[in-house]
Amino acid sequence: MNFALPVVYALFCVPAWGAVYSITSVISETVGTTAIVTGSGSLANTTTWTAGVAGEFIVTDGTNDYGLRVAVTNPTGGLSEGTDSLMVARTVNSQGLADNGTLSIYIRPGTTGTWSADVRFSFYNLNGLAFGTPYSPSLLLTSLDIDFDQRYYTEDADFIQNNLYSPTNLTNATAVTGYTGFTAPGDATFSDPKSAVSSVGKVGVSEFDIRVSHNQVALFMFEFRDPSQVLVVPEPSTMVLSGLGAVFLLRRRRRS
Repeated sequence: MNFALPVVYALFCVPAWGAVYSITSVISETVGTTAIVTGSGSLANTTTWTAGVAGEFIVTDGTNDYGLRVAVTNPTGGLSEGTDSLMVARTVNSQGLADNGTLSIYIRPGTTGTWSADVRFSFYNLNGLAFGTPYSPSLLLTSLDIDFDQRYYTEDADFIQNNLYSPTNLTNATAVTGYTGFTAPGDATFSDPKSAVSSVGKVGVSEFDIRVSHNQVALFMFEFRDPSQVLVVPEPSTMVLSGLGAVFLLRRRRRS
């Protein structure tokens, strides 16, 4: 599903969408030189990798713990497995963002040219530290700091809608069948809501697929909470629905 911004908008009211999930610990070693990275990660944190599971984490909603498995597959172009090119890690205090429960994926391709990779976030009930049956979270997945023309896609089969700040820096990414894509030029920061998108997971889904793409080094950073630290869920009176698909523009709620 693709859309154009700006478009004609219609008012549309929905409730808040998700729960607050934060990564609290690592079950299995992530793809990277360390499981917890202070900052946002860099070339020093990548390692050689094999397509498949890149890390397993414990996430909490404040009451219960769940398992989160992150898999990276289908590398194309200048990105390939068997090369020192990938970091998947819990990151802490990235550039001042209070993100102790945030996941970062850092990719440095081995050659020039456009590359892409598929990422799957799978949630499970826990039996101690063992992953049990699939768990369907009330998920709000926020991708932060989309800039320098990097491309981020959410699979339409897994997400109900995508929430954007108004005004937004994001525009359509190159169309990919079955996905909604976002991109933006220039430089941004992790705390800039104009360069973030929050995607609402479908009810009953336990695996959520995204795709990342670029033509150079790229960092993708994710929150699993509602409200996002960057994109605040608005009051219904400030929520608008675009006329070309399930893409919302949000205005930051004023704090008293």
